Amino acid sequence: MSALGWTILALCVIALAVALVVFARRGGSAHALRRRFGPEYDRAVEQSGDRAEAERRLAEIAHRRDELDIRPLDARERADYAARWDALQAQFVDEPAEATRQADLLIADVMAARGYPKADFDERAELISADRPEIIGSYRRAHEAASSQVGGQGTEELRSAFVHYRELFAWLVDGSERAKAKDRDRSPALSGTDRRV
Repeated sequence: MSALGWTILALCVIALAVALVVFARRGGSAHALRRRFGPEYDRAVEQSGDRAEAERRLAEIAHRRDELDIRPLDARERADYAARWDALQAQFVDEPAEATRQADLLIADVMAARGYPKADFDERAELISADRPEIIGSYRRAHEAASSQVGGQGTEELRSAFVHYRELFAWLVDGSERAKAKDRDRSPALSGTDRRV
């Protein structure tokens, strides 16, 4: 084979190697986004209608989230927020719509205390989706119920929204699901089960 033939072959091999690296990175990036965002990845692709655009958007959200300095709450803050949550649970019995609206505001306050920007709901939801994609759908439904001004939501819809808020609140305050069982025991009306036996 002539020198020109070897040069062409070498260039083809190099081009193939570069293409494989680019393809692997793109696939790896998509895989990482799918793993990080879970069901939110599929939602973003469906809404966008363009997988590449959705992946760019999710990568940008992940980058914005990773730039934040999210901190755990200290013991005093956890106790203060827990007391506010307990008051909202008690209020829910007599004023479910107002308690649910206040739960929405409390979630925003806790997020701000942790280091998330106290921006509009969509911004908060995007950033939380990078951390807890499995509960972001619940957060959206709860916010929609809390924000509804049209004739008010029924008590069951409000109870469901409040329970969704409780899941996010427990994670934001305790960093876990520990508060869930304790909450359920203190407020059977919000647990979805009837404890009268």
